Formats: sequence, structure tokens, C-alpha cells
Amino acid sequence: MERFFFIHIQKTAGTSLRQHLMENFERSEVYPPPQEGGLYNYLVIYQMGAYLVDLPATEQARFRLFHGHMPFAVTQRLALDKPPTTFTVLREPVARTLSVLKQKKKMRPELAEASLEDIYDNRKYFEGQILNHQAKIFAVPDDSDLLAGFDPYPVGPDDLARAKANLEKVDVIGLQSDMPAFLGELERRFGWKTLTEDVRENVSSETEVSPSLLDRITADNAVDIEFYRHAEKLVRARAGS
Repeated sequence: MERFFFIHIQKTAGTSLRQHLMENFERSEVYPPPQEGGLYNYLVIYQMGAYLVDLPATEQARFRLFHGHMPFAVTQRLALDKPPTTFTVLREPVARTLSVLKQKKKMRPELAEASLEDIYDNRKYFEGQILNHQAKIFAVPDDSDLLAGFDPYPVGPDDLARAKANLEKVDVIGLQSDMPAFLGELERRFGWKTLTEDVRENVSSETEVSPSLLDRITADNAVDIEFYRHAEKLVRARAGS
């Protein structure tokens, strides 16, 4: 039985895609399963790869689709008879970062009056969800204990090389800037339906962005920008263009 793992990177249109993926699987086949305690507990499990890795092999084998804000390393640590087929979506890093900041401002009452700069300066958000975040998801070593998607993990030169190599192992790579091509590829390869019906980014509200903040994001996320350029080259090469 083929199993699948959607490496869901925050603010890349993955939430809408996830909803449509659910149309192609029975709910009992999808990890994470519903959690006691409701949505909060579900979202905790959604980004805590250690919970999944620590499940007995018989429990892991119950699922056909795994998804979550988890590092690529989790896909390599599952006790399955063969590794799952993997897919992910990446987004231009500056745009992704701005979307994270705007979402925090919109969704968290305590940040409603905060500037985007204030949110960017929040160490928890910066280190866990912003700083070279996409490269980090693929850079975490397979034997690491940092298996939550929002765990801080600084990405150095060796880590960037590993991130690129791991990305090359992903079966289907999409870019948020061309979701129709990515969704079409999933439909063609796996026979999934309804994916292209109204799949949109989890849209954040419009907020004015200062040039100085844009400069900071670009400088701080230079590694992620290089990683994203590598992803663009991979997508183009696989498409034969």
C-alpha cells in the first residue's frame, strides 16, 4: 500500500490543499487523527514530529496520509515497510515571512496593535517560524531530537547543503507561485480529485510594510532565499523547462 507524507510548510497555501486532500482519504487513514481536547491539541500534534516517530509500527501502518508542520527528517524515521511518497510546497521567503507576520497580527488578540516590526522582533516567532524556516525544515538531521516544525534550528553552510539534498529526495515539489502546476502533477501521478477546486492561500490581511523591514527580512533569510532558488531550479528541471 502506498503511503504519502505532505510536508506542510506554514503559509504556503498548504491549509487549503490539506482540506482537499481529505476528500481523497478516509478520515481514519489520515494522521494526525482527531484529538481529545479539540483543535488546540490537534494543532500541537500537527507540528510535533516526535509524537509520530514514537508511535509503534503497527499504529503508523494504520495511516495512508501523514501531514504536518514537521521536518523532512520525520519522513525518514517512520517504522514503515517502505518510506512514504513525499510532497511539499515552497514559497518565496520574503513573501512567506510577511504572511506569517500578518497572520500573527490578525489572529492573536495580544498582537492586534503591534507593528509588523514588533512581531518580527519576537524571538519565539523569529527563531521558530521565520528565520530561514523552509531551509530549516529540510536541514534538520535525521537523528535530531528537534522534530517539531517550529523548533529553532540555525542553518549553517553544511546544513544548507543537507537541506538541498533532502529536498531533491522529495517526490513532488510545488511552488506557491504556480499552484495549478503542482496540483495538476498530484492529480496526474496519484489520481487524486478535487485538488484544483478553489485552493487558495490562507490569506492574511493587508498591512503596510516598511522598506526597512523588507531589507531586514531579506538579509536575515539569505539562506532561505538561496534554498528557494534551488527549489525553483529543481521544479524547472523536473518539468523539462
